[in-house]
Amino acid sequence: MEKMTLHIKNMVCDRCEMVIETALEALGLEVVHIQLGKAEVTRTGDKPSMHEIEKELERFNFGLIKDEESVLVEKVKTSLIQWIDSGDLETDETSLSDYLAKNLAKSYATISRVFSRKEELTIEKYFIRLKIEKAKELVGYGTLSFSEIAYQLGYKNLQHLSRQFKELTGMSMSAYQKLQNPSRKSLDKV
Repeated sequence: MEKMTLHIKNMVCDRCEMVIETALEALGLEVVHIQLGKAEVTRTGDKPSMHEIEKELERFNFGLIKDEESVLVEKVKTSLIQWIDSGDLETDETSLSDYLAKNLAKSYATISRVFSRKEELTIEKYFIRLKIEKAKELVGYGTLSFSEIAYQLGYKNLQHLSRQFKELTGMSMSAYQKLQNPSRKSLDKV
């Protein structure tokens, strides 16, 4: 029996974990633990091969991450998605740099340098994009006021969110809310 840790890109939610678990078990792997960005599995012998695992994951638009820098980038993405989904941004006074350094146990300078080189985008800009996609989701639900959305996403005031929203979408939050079929990106495409 061989234990393996598979680092998987594009996992952004609980449903992704379920899809991955089902796919890996269908290949004959025993899933020991799964979380956003990785799965710990055991296999007997050399079946399935890494190529077979990779092909199965690609069927569902996931992929294996093979190099350490790409693993770090994926950890940054999943950490930020989890932070946004936690609802803690409203009350959390932790800075983005401190949050990532603590969660990833690396210096923020290293994390930032690797992320920017691999993604051709700063972590800060990526985080803003994630928050705007979450704002689109919350606007679409129509259950929170724009101010409540701003505070939930960690903005000190609505004007800051409104400005970033307009810069990224080209429209105000009110105009977005009125759209019949508003466009949103899945978080793995941000």
